[in-house]
Amino acid sequence: MSFYETLYIIDPNLENKSLEKTMNEIGKELEKTKSKIINHRVWGKKRLAYPIERQKYGSYIIIQFEGGDQQKMIDYDTWMRLNNSVLRHMTVLLDEKPEIYVEEKKPELESKEEESKESSDNQQPSDQVGTSNSDTNNEESDKKENDSENEKTTKLKEAE
Repeated sequence: MSFYETLYIIDPNLENKSLEKTMNEIGKELEKTKSKIINHRVWGKKRLAYPIERQKYGSYIIIQFEGGDQQKMIDYDTWMRLNNSVLRHMTVLLDEKPEIYVEEKKPELESKEEESKESSDNQQPSDQVGTSNSDTNNEESDKKENDSENEKTTKLKEAE
């Protein structure tokens, strides 16, 4: 069996519901060719190399599938070209069967969430009043302004 991958770019201004609807339409059209879809996922919004239909960005979506009827694949390709929401598409033959994509949680986000929980536990109680860094910085800048004004008035008096 042959395995294929189609990468298509759609209008980045579509809302999530419209994006899902477009993905479902493309999936149904591909199933008409008797192809078996392995993966169908959104890569994300990316900047285009050159503007397409006055768009600088596009939502990239990838679909990997096991090939079906080759005669109907021509109809699928034509349908993709005529679809107004698809800016560009490209289908390539894969050397081997693609692995099923499973979305993983990002470990960075988990560690940041844990750190924020720990820092909220270590904060001072609200009854204790302390000066923050911004208050300290404001006081220092006020002192510097007063010192510079005093120096100017002293120099003016000496000059008289």
